[in-house]
Amino acid sequence: MASLLPHHLASPVRVAQRATRTARIQQSKPIRHVTVQMAVRVATCDAQLARCLLHGLLGQALGVHTIDIDRSRDLACLHVELERARVPDAMALLIRTLPGAEFGAIRRMDRSR
Repeated sequence: MASLLPHHLASPVRVAQRATRTARIQQSKPIRHVTVQMAVRVATCDAQLARCLLHGLLGQALGVHTIDIDRSRDLACLHVELERARVPDAMALLIRTLPGAEFGAIRRMDRSR
């Protein structure tokens, strides 16, 4: 059957229909939260503040965390698990509050939430 729309309008209509189908497919997929481990180095005296900041930002979404203390260099390294989507917020908060914070590797965890 021939299209009733002029030729120059048929293509945008098809594009819109394709976009609608794609949106429906994406809505039906379950949202997958990717968990990562982020390493943050701060002065030993700032370790507790960094931990409290992350807890305040992420609440119960903050996963397992450990703190390694290097007394010879007066550094604490926090290893925290969080959703990958929250990493920019966490980094921005720490940099604003603790300008000396350094970030190490961010590794994807094997499990997902």
